Amino acid sequence: MKTNVHKDKRAWWLSHEAFLTLQELARQQGLQIAAFLEIMSRELALGRLSEEQRASIKAEAERIAAERKNTAQ
Repeated sequence: MKTNVHKDKRAWWLSHEAFLTLQELARQQGLQIAAFLEIMSRELALGRLSEEQRASIKAEAERIAAERKNTAQ
């Protein structure tokens, strides 16, 4: 019978393997993992989001960036 400890250990190993895979893919492209994940997210969004949704997301990101810039000054 499997216990929660076994499930937790398996979940940790699966997530760790996924991380190592993403890390290697990023390394092969000469990128930090954060930059690689950002690029992958953008590519997925381009394929799944409408032009209107992308424009809305971009506008919100620009608003947040401007707000942070104003707060930092």
